[in-house]
Amino acid sequence: MAAPQRRYRATLPTQPAWPLQKRAPDRPPDRTLRRKAAGRRRRFAMFVVVPVLLMLGSVYLHTVAAGLDTRAAEVGVKLDRAREEGERLEVRVTELSGSAKIRERARKLGMQQPGSNALKVYGSKAEDGTRNGTQQEGGESR
Repeated sequence: MAAPQRRYRATLPTQPAWPLQKRAPDRPPDRTLRRKAAGRRRRFAMFVVVPVLLMLGSVYLHTVAAGLDTRAAEVGVKLDRAREEGERLEVRVTELSGSAKIRERARKLGMQQPGSNALKVYGSKAEDGTRNGTQQEGGESR
């Protein structure tokens, strides 16, 4: 298929092919000055104000982080103290729950060693829930 042939308005090679047309009418100079000033303000904001705000935010975050580090150190000290107190209490429980200490306190209260002749048994109920070797009523055997 053949390419379409174009015709230009210029008839002589010395004339321009398309006549020069004005794109927009002349604008008043104050409008262009306002646009340039607005552009300068935007650039100032982008290159000066925004970085300054970012730096101030960074300083604020570092200050907050330093405060939190101090608080975490204080909590760590309290935790260590609580652990030491817990260890001391465990040692105290071990000392107080020793068999010699318990026997000594039992003697002071008038208690006696099991298996001695001075003990009396009241009733014949055994620990397994039976009486005299017979099954109790109302329940299953274990």
